[in-house]
Amino acid sequence: MNKKSRDLFWYKTHSWLGLKLSLFLTFILMTGTIAVFSLEIDWLLTPEMRSKEYVPPEQVAWGASFDSVTEEYSDYDLVGLFRFPESWFSLHGIAITPWQESVRLWLDPLDGEFLGATSWYSVQRFFRSMHRNLMMPERTGTPIVSFMAVPLTISLIAGFIIYKKFWTGFFKLPRFDRKLRVWVGDFHRLAGLWVSWFIALMAITSLWYFLEELGGNSPPFPPPAARVEDRQYSLPENFTGTDLDEAVVRALEELPGLQVRRILFPSFYGDPLIIQGDLTASLVRPRANGVYIDPLNLETLGSYRGEDLNFHTRISEAADPLHFGNFGGITSKFIWFIFGLFMTSMALTGAVIYTKRLSGKIKPAEEYPPGSGLAAAEDIQLS
Repeated sequence: MNKKSRDLFWYKTHSWLGLKLSLFLTFILMTGTIAVFSLEIDWLLTPEMRSKEYVPPEQVAWGASFDSVTEEYSDYDLVGLFRFPESWFSLHGIAITPWQESVRLWLDPLDGEFLGATSWYSVQRFFRSMHRNLMMPERTGTPIVSFMAVPLTISLIAGFIIYKKFWTGFFKLPRFDRKLRVWVGDFHRLAGLWVSWFIALMAITSLWYFLEELGGNSPPFPPPAARVEDRQYSLPENFTGTDLDEAVVRALEELPGLQVRRILFPSFYGDPLIIQGDLTASLVRPRANGVYIDPLNLETLGSYRGEDLNFHTRISEAADPLHFGNFGGITSKFIWFIFGLFMTSMALTGAVIYTKRLSGKIKPAEEYPPGSGLAAAEDIQLS
């Protein structure tokens, strides 16, 4: 295969993938882009989610919040209490009703005042589920979505192969004075150059999710160094918010500097209380640092830090922050949202490019910027 034939092959591959998958990819990319700020959309729509004032992490009323929940819904099974990294969010509780429905509970982080309960379903949940598994069962939908990393990677590689001396095109503005097909193609290439690193990142993290669905899940977190004695309880009946505050103190003694973000209550008899949060490891989820506490006597049963996790687990923990851009607060989310918009626009413009090209209204020589090398290859194909 000579050079022109090879270029034409990659161009056809790039175009075919764009045409066949454009609408599906547009949907996935659009829902993923909106998902970046879906939690903030919920915050705007749900008054209970809004914190009255800024509360430093060390002053969060974990115990008072626990007492408020157990007083308000004594027959609910409290799964956990969670603190968002942004200070304008209320404390978030998740509980299961006696009829086995999950609900969200909102509490004032300053004094633990109960602010209200909302449905498990939300804007964030909708876009997360739609983007991740198309509202299908996860075992079916997630592999379908994550497999799109393969054609996305092929399309990215093909784009660089067919766009000769691509580094000269970073500042070539679209030719808006030309026909639609021409300036749309120029925009497609320009956006592709600037977004290429983002496309590669989304493809790599999506491929990782796909491998996990095939059985490549990371090992579980380190277990407690000591086990809870065999007692027939999940939480003791006399467990109160004062006990929970003491458990948090014990966790901070075990891992100094821990900013508590998650408190998980025992789900089964003999399970420990788990306190997790942010510490010093980078690009990990809050669950990567944890302390195990015996809920009966509040003794520390063990702990683990993000830095001590094995390589496989660290990769797994980094996938979500890198994919959703929530590792740097509102700043990184904004960057991910903007690049997500451009990536979505590339899927749309790719479909426009190919459909216009099929009409045969534009000659190859008009279609590509000088030096791209594809006009000549197309002329050979068309002759």
